[in-house]
Amino acid sequence: MAYQISNGKLIEETRELPFITTDVVVAGGGVSGFAAAVAAARAGAKVTLVEGRTFLGGVATQAMMAALVAGRWADGISRELIDDMTELGGAPSYEEERKVDTIPFDPETFKLAALEMVLKAGIHLMFYTNVCEPIVIDGVTKGVVIENKGGRSAILAKQTIDCTGDADLAFRAGVPCNVGRPSDSKMRPLTLIFRLGNIDVNKMVEYVEKYPEEIQPQYRGSNRLTFNGNEKVIQRISGFYKLVEEAKANGDLYDEIYYFRLENLQIDRRIAYCNTVRVYYLNGTNADDLTKAEIEARRKIQKIYEFAKKYVPGCENSFIIDLASSLGVRETRRIVGEYQVTDDDAYNDVSFDDAFMTLKGALVTRPLPIELDVHMPDPIEGSEKDWLERFPEKVPREPHTYQLPFRCLIPKGLKNMMVAGRTISVSHMIDQFTRNMIPCMRFGQVAGVGAALSAINNVSPKDLDFSLVKKELIRQGLHL
Repeated sequence: MAYQISNGKLIEETRELPFITTDVVVAGGGVSGFAAAVAAARAGAKVTLVEGRTFLGGVATQAMMAALVAGRWADGISRELIDDMTELGGAPSYEEERKVDTIPFDPETFKLAALEMVLKAGIHLMFYTNVCEPIVIDGVTKGVVIENKGGRSAILAKQTIDCTGDADLAFRAGVPCNVGRPSDSKMRPLTLIFRLGNIDVNKMVEYVEKYPEEIQPQYRGSNRLTFNGNEKVIQRISGFYKLVEEAKANGDLYDEIYYFRLENLQIDRRIAYCNTVRVYYLNGTNADDLTKAEIEARRKIQKIYEFAKKYVPGCENSFIIDLASSLGVRETRRIVGEYQVTDDDAYNDVSFDDAFMTLKGALVTRPLPIELDVHMPDPIEGSEKDWLERFPEKVPREPHTYQLPFRCLIPKGLKNMMVAGRTISVSHMIDQFTRNMIPCMRFGQVAGVGAALSAINNVSPKDLDFSLVKKELIRQGLHL
């Protein structure tokens, strides 16, 4: 490969790339990507799934977010995955999971269950491979450029699904995107989860039962006890408000922390996942910001660990087992799709002819004098200003039933590409619901079926008869 430097720019000369062909290429093997690949293959397409890491699962595994929020929405591939993890002893049984809204699971079990689903579907899986660019000619997506140890090459495909987590392909193809909240484009905070070992969970439970006011209201009482196989697991213990304030007053904690949160507490194994770190005002699509976030998060983890050992009952003899292999990024780009679901759509209980998901009884909040958001962009999470965390009874919330249309998975003005995951075309408020992993698996399944049928019928997803998508999704066990 030849290069030239001219007028202060590095010029990469044109070169020929070797390529392979497929019906559908899926970029990214996270929760939406693996589901998209499996669904597309089951719908009859030849599928290639490209993932830069050595395993599947994305935020569920590499970011160690070992809890599936909104378990009641599990259906289709997400339901199947949970059942497979249950069989492997890494997630609650069906009867148990219905008792808790957030389903704890073992990330290694997730990796194995997802991998077996992909392999069983006959998908061409490429680990250790980065997706670099979309191939777009005259507004039509023709595949992707990839790079790995073998060099730079391409995958030519009839349909492409962007499951990168940040709409990287759609963005680079020129699709307009929204970021963050409408007022200032600030995004939800980043997190680095870590595991604590040698925790006396029973001692901790005794403390929170003695001082229930110290715990987030939604998690008082039973502490959401469930079972992963024979392992007793508490879904979440979150709060310790007075202990946090005491530590801050003593100089043992930094200012921008208001609670201590543990999830997936395994009583017998004495292990828990700590989901407490929050890093604010940084952009998850900017490498410099991600580097800053990683450094800040690791420093915060050390302070949190020292706090836990000194102040939190049951953590006196704990130690850090490991940190997640990547940051958890809650929000970056959301595409502008052929349809964009708005706040007003939610308030007005909108329905669509091409609906693939109904958010039934979703609690939405109209604008209030204070900022209310799940993981709000400002550093007040867990404080007394955060009513959703501390005083949920004060929050006027309206139950609404509204739908998501197939068109919100299709980038506006671009042919032969679909997008799945938290980057679909919705507002910042609706993203509170749609960014979670179980909905994202559904988006992947729908996009996978849409892309496969578009490839088979030689049309762009925008022009595909949605009744065909609906029929195939029902055949695959997804309830619409």
